[in-house]
Amino acid sequence: MVVAHADDETLLAGGLISKLVSDGQDVRVLCLAPGNEDRAQRLRYACGVLGVNVVETLRYSEGAMWPDEVDKSMCHTRRNLDPQLAVVPVAEMASRIGGRITEFEPDVVITHSSYGDYGHADHAVVYQATKLAVETSGLDGTRLYALEWPRWLVQFNARLMSLSGRDIRRMGSEGQFNLPMSLRESTYAEIVIDVSEELRVRRIASRWYASEIARGPLPLRLLERMPLIVQRVFLGKTRLCAVIVPEGFDIASSF
Repeated sequence: MVVAHADDETLLAGGLISKLVSDGQDVRVLCLAPGNEDRAQRLRYACGVLGVNVVETLRYSEGAMWPDEVDKSMCHTRRNLDPQLAVVPVAEMASRIGGRITEFEPDVVITHSSYGDYGHADHAVVYQATKLAVETSGLDGTRLYALEWPRWLVQFNARLMSLSGRDIRRMGSEGQFNLPMSLRESTYAEIVIDVSEELRVRRIASRWYASEIARGPLPLRLLERMPLIVQRVFLGKTRLCAVIVPEGFDIASSF
């Protein structure tokens, strides 16, 4: 699992990770921009709850959602000298991700959606870099899947951002990310996995990220406050899009 920030592995894929662990899979997490030492430690605690065997981190910093939030975002980074994810050359990031992939030789790599899940430029660039890393890894059997979300939910969140006065065609630290364009160019989910029985574990892990949830997008804040029986409606299924699947593999064979 390759993620941008500490909390993405739990809030976006915690149910899936817990299910894979329950099914006997060896799950490892690579987090590219873990934040300061406190947040990086909370990443490890949350992953421990989910059953992750190995947690690795790189030394990038979190980028801003919007150009006018660049100074604010720097307050949450581990070091101001760490390059922000969304402005790092994709090839450079892919090389570092690829090193971990070739060392571990995973059957499956999972990462963010091509449109940044809820429109985060960091997530989108991690998708691009991970895709390039798998393509150039030289591992014939490694499959790559991207997280996918119900389009109505993504579009609802985009609409809320637009109504609040935000330009969703200029997102990220340098306004380089265009959410509507990324959505138009993306594909739809091909695999749907029932993770409803794992939401209780996800909720326990998510407690390590209370401050991040409080700063998150409105749909996320609302979802995290809902009782489990309601969360099952919205979070009970994980959707994946097959990005790289070698010929001869069933796209759902790993799940």
